[in-house]
Amino acid sequence: MGMAKKQVTPEEYKAKLEKKEAKGKQFSKMFFGSLAILLSCVIAFSVVSASQTLMLGLGKTGIVQSGNVTQNNNSQDETAKDDPTADWGDDVVTGNPSGEENNQEGVQTETEEKKPYSTIPEIVEFFNTAVNKVKPEAVKVTKNYEKRNVTKLELPSALQSMGDTLINEVMKDDTEPIVYATKEEIRDNYMVPNQDYGSKLKASDVEKAVCKDNGKEYEIYILVKSEKNPTAGSGVGSAFDVIEASEMAEKAPSFLKEMSTEYYNCVVKVTIDKTTGRVTHANYSTPLYMNVVVEMFGTHKAIMDVTFEKDYTIEY
Repeated sequence: MGMAKKQVTPEEYKAKLEKKEAKGKQFSKMFFGSLAILLSCVIAFSVVSASQTLMLGLGKTGIVQSGNVTQNNNSQDETAKDDPTADWGDDVVTGNPSGEENNQEGVQTETEEKKPYSTIPEIVEFFNTAVNKVKPEAVKVTKNYEKRNVTKLELPSALQSMGDTLINEVMKDDTEPIVYATKEEIRDNYMVPNQDYGSKLKASDVEKAVCKDNGKEYEIYILVKSEKNPTAGSGVGSAFDVIEASEMAEKAPSFLKEMSTEYYNCVVKVTIDKTTGRVTHANYSTPLYMNVVVEMFGTHKAIMDVTFEKDYTIEY
């Protein structure tokens, strides 16, 4: 006879949730702080053991994936060429700089019925309405996983091997589901974190969008426009969780002189129940470039290209 599975008490379960929540809240601070400290240690060591390192500016370029660093010559422009909308189908509508959309379906005739949610303003309004029901109406939100993928790491050459070890440790995927079962937990952890709303997205923020009718559900796909140093409540930050460069720079050590972010190809996909108009599933993908400048015995730079993907199931 096998051993009985140990029962987890409510207190133990609550403590486990609190530990995971604290881990998530401290992730950005830990990530940037670790990078800055590692840079300073290697630079200081280089002054003593290999002064020529200080003259290199940027050293090797590498990809950090599955614990290995390999050579890579891709530039930011080449990385950004990937089209996250390639498999969205033929009904995608594209925005333009004025915020209006180019409807690729063409002009309907008198006998042709216009499809619902076929323009960017209609899709954005429908999306906002549905997403903004999550925090006040959901009884449980499960973050199914959070994937963190570093596709480019550019550091001073002396830092490469140490950087590989640190980044792979900090940037591990979070594959264990986390359940948010109170209004406070849902408010503070679902998009946009720590805000009363789920989206303030505007049509002018959207690059491409599509709404698919799958019978009992709608599926909405939205690609937002690229943005440098976004903040919560506008642009990319109106619907996604963003790392605010200015806030992180304030918390970083004094030798970290510059920190900036550039978000690109950010996509949100949601499934909406037709009967209730509520979101039942959501997936957020946020690729970004992170640029860090450290001044210690000279000026040294670090560049990272990283994607965060968060996947949620919502119950009411």
